[in-house]
Amino acid sequence: MHLTHEDTVLSDNFKDILEKASRGRAILFCGAGASLDSIGFDLKELPAANPLLGEFNDFLGKEFSKLPIAASKVADESIKDYFRIITDCFRVKAVSDDMKTIMSYPWSRVYSTNYDNSPEIACEETGKTYQTLTARDRPGDLLNDRLPIIHLHGFINHFRIDTIREECILDYASNVANKVYEGPWATELKNDISTADIVVFLGYSLYDPEIAKLILQGGTSKKKIYFVNFRIEDEELAYMQERFGNPLNIEKSGLAQIIFALPASFETTKKQYVCFQSAQDTAVEHRNINYEDLTDLFLFGRVQEALLQADIISDSSNYVIRPTIVDKVKAEVASGRSLISLYSPLGHGKTVLSKILAAELGREHDVFVATRNQENFINEVHDIVANFKKPILIVDDFYRYSKHHRELAKLTADDAIFIFTSRLSVHESRKEELSAQFLNHDVVDLRIGELTQSDAENLVPLVNQAGMWGTMSELSDERKAKELISRADQGYQANFADILVGLMNSSEMIGRIKKELEVLKELSADAYSVVLLSIYLEFTNNHIDELSIDQALKVNLSQVHDSDAVSNIFRLFFNPIDGGNGYFSGSIFAKYAMEKICNHNDLIGVIEKSANNLADNYPLHEEMKLVLVDLLRFNYLKVIASGDQVRLKRIRNLYSNLSSNPNLNKDDLFWNAFGMCERALNNFEPAVKHFRTSISYAKLRGKFYIPYHAQNQLIVCLLERGVSLQIDSATAFSNFKEVLELLTIQAEDERSYGRGQAFTWHKETIAFLDLHYPNFEQHEKLFINAQIMKYVNFIIRSIHDWEKRREAAFTVRKLQSFLANNPTQ
Repeated sequence: MHLTHEDTVLSDNFKDILEKASRGRAILFCGAGASLDSIGFDLKELPAANPLLGEFNDFLGKEFSKLPIAASKVADESIKDYFRIITDCFRVKAVSDDMKTIMSYPWSRVYSTNYDNSPEIACEETGKTYQTLTARDRPGDLLNDRLPIIHLHGFINHFRIDTIREECILDYASNVANKVYEGPWATELKNDISTADIVVFLGYSLYDPEIAKLILQGGTSKKKIYFVNFRIEDEELAYMQERFGNPLNIEKSGLAQIIFALPASFETTKKQYVCFQSAQDTAVEHRNINYEDLTDLFLFGRVQEALLQADIISDSSNYVIRPTIVDKVKAEVASGRSLISLYSPLGHGKTVLSKILAAELGREHDVFVATRNQENFINEVHDIVANFKKPILIVDDFYRYSKHHRELAKLTADDAIFIFTSRLSVHESRKEELSAQFLNHDVVDLRIGELTQSDAENLVPLVNQAGMWGTMSELSDERKAKELISRADQGYQANFADILVGLMNSSEMIGRIKKELEVLKELSADAYSVVLLSIYLEFTNNHIDELSIDQALKVNLSQVHDSDAVSNIFRLFFNPIDGGNGYFSGSIFAKYAMEKICNHNDLIGVIEKSANNLADNYPLHEEMKLVLVDLLRFNYLKVIASGDQVRLKRIRNLYSNLSSNPNLNKDDLFWNAFGMCERALNNFEPAVKHFRTSISYAKLRGKFYIPYHAQNQLIVCLLERGVSLQIDSATAFSNFKEVLELLTIQAEDERSYGRGQAFTWHKETIAFLDLHYPNFEQHEKLFINAQIMKYVNFIIRSIHDWEKRREAAFTVRKLQSFLANNPTQ
């Protein structure tokens, strides 16, 4: 067959990507054509669909045209013969050299719709360890250091005569009942396509609409999907495949030849990771920076790392400024400091600073930046530490990786240097955890985001070019720099967040974004929903990509872009490039948009729909679990309300509607969030009920789990209810007794350091006592005083540095004063 120039270029691209992916993440999907040259125990090649149909028709003595119907007829007539025909046809004795070569490639995973064991035989004959799974297994069953081979439609060695109709997806009934592409393996497949460097479909026709619909999302995935077909081109097949990827008419033998020609040792090449990106992998682009580049950076938070890298290399500030905090961090690293904690309020530039530090430190160190929070995070950390001398690991919003803290803390200062970032509110409540957990490291905390005079002077030309000064545009550059660091009422408070808010807070900017959203809503409800969800996910610091959009909204991004009119507006807000994130990487813009720009009813509706979809998708990927938790987190949702009671009631309705979802209404975090919403509305009775429900369901997490947050919310809710509503003396006594018990549990949790609100409610406690204590019976007063004394003594004796902890000290002094003023003798 004569190859066109386009075919040759495509084949060369395939070779390059396949070689690069050998040190990264490559997925193989085997269709019927992958096994055609394997030899069964009858010394015949395995049958494809039509020959198998012939076997069934020979048994039946009829000529059915549809394989599922013929299979059903055979199974109905004789399950024993149905089992025999299938197992005789698909049990493999030998595989071709081509198959062995293909399986010698370092695939990350192999998926197959075939029943036979050709991939397993090839692995055995090449000495590769593997693990066979079917749709009945769970993704959580995957083992490390083994190649997973997932048979989506059933596996020959697992079939039993009594269950073959359920396990083998072939006959009409099993096809109708097939839930493979709605369950956890569908999620796993989509995630693999999203994170893979290459996806190769070998001998797969794409005539199965379920697979085409569910796992081939197109969009940014299209460039890395290849279909290996017969050498004789099928025009209809090529038409379908080109919608999702790149057809290659090189046959199985052609793929084997390409793999055979790759470097002999795959392990000697530099490895690529899913959860980390090496700073050395960033490209450099030297060009003039335009208005759109800066608008995207300032407003939408889209960082073009190639432009940032160019600034670092050339020591310029054409795209980003190099803040003075960079020198402080570099000095700490040079001094031998092995854990640097950077923190700032929302929108003060943590993420951009992380990228600048990666580029700067990457000149002299092996630097890896965490990009995904998935199951293989720790495995990749161990691999990096094993292969690089004292690498620097940068983890933005470190506390979102809390499940990995214990393992990370086992690494010593000789193993790795850590740079963590966090939001101020989280840092203040949990900062002692770092020193307590990372005993092998010398920890330093640095606040970032506040501009110095030189920072402001470097920033002014960029803001000039972006045209964002508004009424201040006539000022001199020197005056503008002074305004940027001015802490006066009209100044920008020397921090980047206030600069952005000041620049965005104009009727022109608000009107422009609102208008774009209104037009987009009319053109495409799906595109509009994606934008709203992306804004919320960015504010909550969740990863935004095709997988998260697909799982939450069931929206195919490639279809959204099919309309030019939609795409032209949609790409202003969400435009993944080369597998990267969309535009929404700016948390301060996301917060501003939720408060001032977005239609709150539409936004809450999208959140509700997404929460329902994710809850219905259990079990979820780790990242999707975090997304679901944050969709329901009241502390985030209340930003949308912005103090508006109407919006708060709409959020309350969201929780009420979601309470009917069976995968949510037994979750303690859901009921705690629902209770917080009711408390914000001063609906204390349902709030108390929801907090108690949350505490009750928390028992499902295990006997050692203590729901501190729900208990804390119940404490303050009981106190506020007692002051705001009329309750009788017996209820007040019972409630305060419960409050003291819960306060002691909270204090016990914060013996060494404060990460929660154990001592926050002293003002509410005294207000409650002032109102109800005089009405208690004498024996009740004796009991309350004794319990207060016990609680105070516990703080004094057991809470480390309680006098230096502001809220703990207030609690002790106020309660001691109360006891002095209310003696019981």
